[in-house]
Amino acid sequence: MATVLKTKGDPLWKRAEDPGYRVGWRSKAKFEKGHLDGEMSYGEAEAKARELAAKEPDKTFYPELIITEE
Repeated sequence: MATVLKTKGDPLWKRAEDPGYRVGWRSKAKFEKGHLDGEMSYGEAEAKARELAAKEPDKTFYPELIITEE
């Protein structure tokens, strides 16, 4: 049986009110990556990513679409 991937937000239209996003991060100097727990809208994730980037300049933060398998 094939794996089906589902998203809550639209990956092409990133509107501020679209649900189904979280904040992802990558380290600039090391090969580490991850994401913060919790679901939020694209606008909330973008604002949180900017806030975290100001506090931790050694990482890159970005809004990330949550993808689940079914």
